[in-house]
Amino acid sequence: MANCSASDLLHAVGSEQPPQLCFLCGEDTLAVAQLEKKILKKLTDGGEMSDAILDGQGVDLDRLADACSFSPMFQPYNVILIRDFDPDMHSAVVIERMLKIFEDLAPRVMVLISMRSIPVYEVKRGAPVILQKFKKLTAFFEKQGALCLCEKKNAIQLGKQIQDRVKRHGSEIRRDLAEALANRCLCDTTLIQSELDKLLACADGGEITAEMLDALVAKLPDADAFRLARAVTGGNGNAAFQLLNDLTAKSEDSKTILGLLSVLSSAFIDLYRAKLGQGAAKQQQTIAEEFHYPRNREFAIRNAMKDCTSVTLPKLRSCIRILCEADRACKSSRTAPRLLLEQAIVRMLCVRRDGSEAIR
Repeated sequence: MANCSASDLLHAVGSEQPPQLCFLCGEDTLAVAQLEKKILKKLTDGGEMSDAILDGQGVDLDRLADACSFSPMFQPYNVILIRDFDPDMHSAVVIERMLKIFEDLAPRVMVLISMRSIPVYEVKRGAPVILQKFKKLTAFFEKQGALCLCEKKNAIQLGKQIQDRVKRHGSEIRRDLAEALANRCLCDTTLIQSELDKLLACADGGEITAEMLDALVAKLPDADAFRLARAVTGGNGNAAFQLLNDLTAKSEDSKTILGLLSVLSSAFIDLYRAKLGQGAAKQQQTIAEEFHYPRNREFAIRNAMKDCTSVTLPKLRSCIRILCEADRACKSSRTAPRLLLEQAIVRMLCVRRDGSEAIR
């Protein structure tokens, strides 16, 4: 099947000959989790022998080999589910042996790798680019089975989904408010689902109003995140932590912090692109066009061009790396998300012009 959409994959899974190898990943982690659930529902009956769940941080190859050779007698399919497989945690020899196991699967066996919290690709010029450490694995699944990327949806697409969900719960929401909710949640479906639960409970079968949205859903606007990025690159620790307090005044839960990390990372990427454009003597409009910025976000490049003159490319690269590390830690560790973000800000404040960190 090669690279396919979620709907195409579900159609293939429901056919007489579903793919035996499936790899799910994407920025939309909620969509990945939902797709995983739908695939399991289609292929198994929920019995104890119908699936095996393996930890992607430390795959037991002997157990994996046994599971892949077991063709079920009384269940529809035997699904081997591996969540969040991290190539950094395994040697090249282990990965090679694992792929060899996948080449000889028993009938009615499916291997499903589901990446819920570890990023597999980054978006460059509006298109997903697989990270180097995942290239061998994803290329194998793309050739031998199915690779499905659940990419982030925009506010317009999510607005319709929000309206549909609200309608199913017996409530109503205007299209503009649904899109406003998506924008406030940074188009993060996990965050949208959490905030929508609160709004539906408040509406109690009635209409979700703008007043409810303002009262219950915290704002994480691009402008505030950009001011935070400016404070960090300028070495102004007091201003950075004051802005952090303002942005987390209503909530410090993991979803809020992940949302803030996402928009803060976007602000640093805007700075990085503006700096590259300046170095190549490009104009603002040209930079926006070449990086495929929609018209309603061209202001981000305009602001970035004003603020990137005094910061170096190595420093911006280091800050983006630190934010990526903080995002991964928030999704995989038990440390308080607010503390992880504070640590990331301190590290970024201490990055030198050559990109090295003064402290670790």
